[in-house]
Amino acid sequence: MKSYACITAATCMLLASCAADRGGDIRLAALGARRIVLERPMLEGVHADLGNEHGFWFSDVPLATLAAARPEEPVESAVIVHAQMVWQPEPGRTPLSATATNTVLRVLVISKGEVGIYGGAGFARPLGMLDDETLEIEVRGGTLTLLESTKGFHDLMSPADITGVLKARKSVEAVLQWRRGASQFAANAIGKPMWVGSGAPRAILSLRE
Repeated sequence: MKSYACITAATCMLLASCAADRGGDIRLAALGARRIVLERPMLEGVHADLGNEHGFWFSDVPLATLAAARPEEPVESAVIVHAQMVWQPEPGRTPLSATATNTVLRVLVISKGEVGIYGGAGFARPLGMLDDETLEIEVRGGTLTLLESTKGFHDLMSPADITGVLKARKSVEAVLQWRRGASQFAANAIGKPMWVGSGAPRAILSLRE
């Protein structure tokens, strides 16, 4: 039996008040023989400078929905995207290879109450300045594979390409709330701690060449 630790409603108050903010669109496309495409509009998007990275969270459900999940009342369907940008390209000054990546990506997919966590690296280009109150980023060139899942999750995507243009509002508090809340939800579902820390695994990034 899964044990569900409590994600308090207080953790979600700030984000719940901003549920009307739209976070752009994300597209996952399976790269295997079965050409399956998952496209979702994001309901929320937040970003903030966390020191050693610039963190982004996007979701098609409010954080309060994850907080309310219980074994008898699971979340039926959702997509949550976590992007950790570890360096920012400078137009005209940053030489890039065709396979350069600057962002660690994790995507939590909930389907029929079952949970899968995909991870990998991609390239994120800010369409503005990172300190903008509202910021759009373009994500491309990312390849994701399934890292963890619940027993009933059927992986139809891995490996998958991820693309999208996403919009986020600046809020350190909201980014930290999403990190805590999504980490707790994933830990409850998978049965072990998931991505609580903020440090990005730079070793998987193919940087400027």
